[in-house]
Amino acid sequence: MLSARMTAPPIPFGRTECADAARATVAAGLTWQACVTLLHAPHPYVGAVAALLIVEATVVRTVAAATRYAAGCVLGVAVAVPAALYVEPGTAGLALVVFASVVLSRHEFLGHHGLHLPTTALITYALVRGRHPAELADHLAEIVLGLAFGLACSALLLPAVRVRSAERALERLRTLLAHHLDGLADSVTGRGRPREVLGPAWRHELDIAVAQARTAVEEAHESVRWNVRPTARRHRRHLDRRVLRALADVEEQVCATGRLLDERPAVGRVGARSQGAPRADGFAQPYARLLRTTALCVYDCRGQVRPHPALPAARHAVARLGRPGCDPPVARAEDRHLLRHLDAALTCLTTSAPAPPRPSARRHRAFGSLRPTQRR
Repeated sequence: MLSARMTAPPIPFGRTECADAARATVAAGLTWQACVTLLHAPHPYVGAVAALLIVEATVVRTVAAATRYAAGCVLGVAVAVPAALYVEPGTAGLALVVFASVVLSRHEFLGHHGLHLPTTALITYALVRGRHPAELADHLAEIVLGLAFGLACSALLLPAVRVRSAERALERLRTLLAHHLDGLADSVTGRGRPREVLGPAWRHELDIAVAQARTAVEEAHESVRWNVRPTARRHRRHLDRRVLRALADVEEQVCATGRLLDERPAVGRVGARSQGAPRADGFAQPYARLLRTTALCVYDCRGQVRPHPALPAARHAVARLGRPGCDPPVARAEDRHLLRHLDAALTCLTTSAPAPPRPSARRHRAFGSLRPTQRR
């Protein structure tokens, strides 16, 4: 008899998902109670559904969802009322309402909330055609209350601040870039091609890390917009888009360097020969040291005002190594391409540092009495 080891299934939700569900539950409950109290509606499911459907993870997304939901409802009413009042027979009016509402619901602005346009149009057409304007007014009032409570609960009940996930994604990207730069340095010193040192899918890993970091940073910036929590108002320099842009540009240069080393294995190798000419000894070791120095600068790229202390020295060393008549000489065009990619990566890291703040021109009052005054 075979015995299978029981493993716990992965939990499909986390703290963020539970918080979103709690906000939606509170919004739907408050809407239901408000509709019962204010509108005397026995079963105000329409308002509760509206509040439930617009609550999103961030305040910005909730506002966008509420706008699309409201636009769909308004367009549905605008399409159905004239058809119910002026189109005869009723079957022709119904066909016109269905056709027009379905066509308008496909607009990209409405998104998946376009479904509410034909739904609202059909309900409005039935109520206006059956001479029930009071029920239509209650229906629309429930929707308005649902949207209001959904917006209030999303904005006031501890809205999410998605900063930790962005920090983890950027940290993973920095670590991968530094690791791959060290691997390229090992490849240059003769330990094999980059695909042999780093693996065949190392460029794909970098592309995935950049995409994940870009998504996480955009979500973090979106989560702090219109957020009333005090933690959302802190300035986080390490989540600046300038840092992500610099790391993405460095990733492009690293991939270009690895591609060059993979396609031309003689490039950057100690004692290698190319096209029958002896390799210029002495280039591989300083170039490998510069790659490892760049790895340190990449791992330290966190948006600080002052970059890594080794960054200016590395740029100076690259410029000196690529200068004509340098020692050791750079004899081959491939080596100059390597230096060009490395210099571009160091330039990207330099531009990631924000400009230092300007000193305030306003002097402190405590030193006002120390200013020289004119003698009478």
